[in-house]
Amino acid sequence: MTPLLNPITPEEMLYNESHIRTRNVVERSYGIWKRRFPILKLEMRVKLQTAQTIIVATGVLHNIALQMADDLPEDNEEYINEIEVDNAAVPIANNNGNVRENLIRDYFSTLL
Repeated sequence: MTPLLNPITPEEMLYNESHIRTRNVVERSYGIWKRRFPILKLEMRVKLQTAQTIIVATGVLHNIALQMADDLPEDNEEYINEIEVDNAAVPIANNNGNVRENLIRDYFSTLL
């Protein structure tokens, strides 16, 4: 789902705010994960099944490292090339508009 381009109602504004806050947390988590395993930042030139295995394995290892309170590696200039994410809303290009409208109506309206 994407944020609304022009939120009007309080429910729509709350939806957009929730979307942005959640997305920021997820993006930071991915950034930490990529910092620990730079292979995730690079193009993987392997078969799809191998790439999926690498991603799952790094996820498991990352969670183990978090549980063990392992420090993140120092930044390596060679791998620092963070993607700047624009917080602007993008138009809906698929059929999730109804799902989004139902979510706003059925959930976010109850929070006000």
